[in-house]
Amino acid sequence: MDQPDPSELLTRVIESMDSGEDRPQQRQMVEAVDRAFRTRTHLAVQGPTGVGKSVAYLLPAITSARSHADARTIVVTSSKALQDQLGERDLPFLADALDVPFRFAVLKGRSNYLCQAAVAETRVQLGRGEEQQTLDLGVGWDGDGSVPEVRAPDPMLRVELDRLLEWAGTTPTGELAELADPPSDAAWSALSVGPGECVGASRCGYAAECFSEQARERAGGADIVVVNAHLYAADVQAGGQLLPAHDHLVIDEAHEFEDAMVGALGVSMTGWRIRRLAQVHDRCVADAPTIAMAIGAAADAVDDALEQVFGEVSSDRGSGRLTGELPDVIADALTRADLAVDRAVTSLREVHKAAGNAPMSAAAHRFERAIRNCDGVSDDLHALRDDLHPGQVRWISEGRRGRFALNLTRIDIGPTLRATAWERPVAEDSRDAATDDGDGSGGPTVVMCSATLDPGTAGRLGLRAEYLAVDSPFDFRRHGLLYVPRLPRPNAEAWPDAVVDELVHVIERCGGRTLALFTSHRMLRRTVDAVRDRLPDADVLAQGDAPNRVLQERFLANEHTSLFATASFWTGISSPGTTCSAVVVDKIPFPVPTDPIVEARCDAVGADRAFMEVSVPAAGVQLAQGVGRLIRTATDRGVVAVLDPRLAEARYRARILDRLPRMKRTRERSDLDEFIDSLGLD
Repeated sequence: MDQPDPSELLTRVIESMDSGEDRPQQRQMVEAVDRAFRTRTHLAVQGPTGVGKSVAYLLPAITSARSHADARTIVVTSSKALQDQLGERDLPFLADALDVPFRFAVLKGRSNYLCQAAVAETRVQLGRGEEQQTLDLGVGWDGDGSVPEVRAPDPMLRVELDRLLEWAGTTPTGELAELADPPSDAAWSALSVGPGECVGASRCGYAAECFSEQARERAGGADIVVVNAHLYAADVQAGGQLLPAHDHLVIDEAHEFEDAMVGALGVSMTGWRIRRLAQVHDRCVADAPTIAMAIGAAADAVDDALEQVFGEVSSDRGSGRLTGELPDVIADALTRADLAVDRAVTSLREVHKAAGNAPMSAAAHRFERAIRNCDGVSDDLHALRDDLHPGQVRWISEGRRGRFALNLTRIDIGPTLRATAWERPVAEDSRDAATDDGDGSGGPTVVMCSATLDPGTAGRLGLRAEYLAVDSPFDFRRHGLLYVPRLPRPNAEAWPDAVVDELVHVIERCGGRTLALFTSHRMLRRTVDAVRDRLPDADVLAQGDAPNRVLQERFLANEHTSLFATASFWTGISSPGTTCSAVVVDKIPFPVPTDPIVEARCDAVGADRAFMEVSVPAAGVQLAQGVGRLIRTATDRGVVAVLDPRLAEARYRARILDRLPRMKRTRERSDLDEFIDSLGLD
């Protein structure tokens, strides 16, 4: 098969664009990724905003698929939103622009698709199914083979379920992302299956029409498959059984991949999760109230134990991290919960057997799903009760409405990924094209990329990779200004008021057009209230006032609007043009030292090295992400104001400044005003 040259393909792509621009930095990345694929050498690329990273890795993937039959590339994104961008915009654009045929698919976890068995069960429960006299989805089998009265759901929930069931009869994909108005968690969970709940195609009577299986089938026939980090983590945990075999793995937004994998490879337990098993059990078994009572009592015991211990350890050490042996009160509560769950599983198996449900019927599916749900909770209870192993961290976290969770994960995921992901076999049909990857593993070639990629990321993920830092295509020296005013330090009493003063000044000078990023919700609320008092006629939006999507749309629609936001807006938002002419950051975004994951990472490197090796690099990457919201195109201009004097004064400042674009720097407000005036804003 003739091998198309990726550089030539890039030329075709540029020519097909109305305002296409040939960027040397993008060509450099295309050539580097292509070389990595051909030589099976792992590669880490830092490609600043504007390079065109997605096209730069997709073109070599297309080339590889055409050069070697059935060669496949898996692209791992940091979010479902980025998945949808690749699947709905970037890949279709390349398919139209190139005369090189290739196949692509977007694959998400099962919980993102309608479950046809759950749809059938819900239709019966609502009295809409043809089998409503022979199936029960309301309260379960009552022990003598008869069907009890179906319990009606909450009226508002029923309206929502009715709407979803109508959609279920017309949707071509059954995917949650199709819905412009996302349903409530309660409604969607009734029509989908969560992680570990699916009984599997071989045991489900609805397998032939299963939307998730259809998506997996499309992925199995695709040259490029786009997944998200959580699905990739689930594939790692499942021993590579969820995703098709692949020769190449591209990790986009790789600066977030490590934390995403640390979170996804862990386990978490709450009293609510245990308590929910009572409902799961009672949907199948109607005449065993003592089991539900035992589960509820066990869940209460877990809640009480976690609340008690959290209060003790957080007051002692400032975090909910648990080192050493598990406290007896928690261990006892988990044991009690495990016994209650075991009783539920035994009950489900006995009733399922006595009912004589047909192996692939909806009733059998319901029982199997309930059993798998209980087994999953039981497995996690056992993991949480085990002794801590090196590299593991266990902690209690406090959620909304005072709910507590017990969590366990690994911080040294490099060995896990190396053994279970990087060393897995390449696609069978393309082994003739594969050589050793330089690590002796014979696994997929890994390319990771991000606008802000720490050179040490690959090593922490268990990879020996070449590192390439591509220059920015934007002229930051002419188009951007970094302003660090002489303010009190953030721990000073006068600092919050000084932040308000600076923000008011920037918003007035820019006529709005300001994105203000904060490191805490508390500081955001305090500041936005003060700014609104000082500028009553200004249109100032604040995270929490409306859904994030609505806030972003309003900010982009009116260039005289300002938006105050926290973590979720440090990445992802793109506002080219004058809409965002100023990005203001309240302070250097150091990770919270009492966060159990951060604390464990600091312990791993030692107290004398922790700040410089853990906190400073993390802050630099996060700050660079926030600064990256400013200049999104070659013609954008604007200012970045970091209201933390440590960025200009602290001994570690150079390590953070090195992560930022090479803008002109000043501490003088007069320089700031002069630059803003030069933008020509009305």
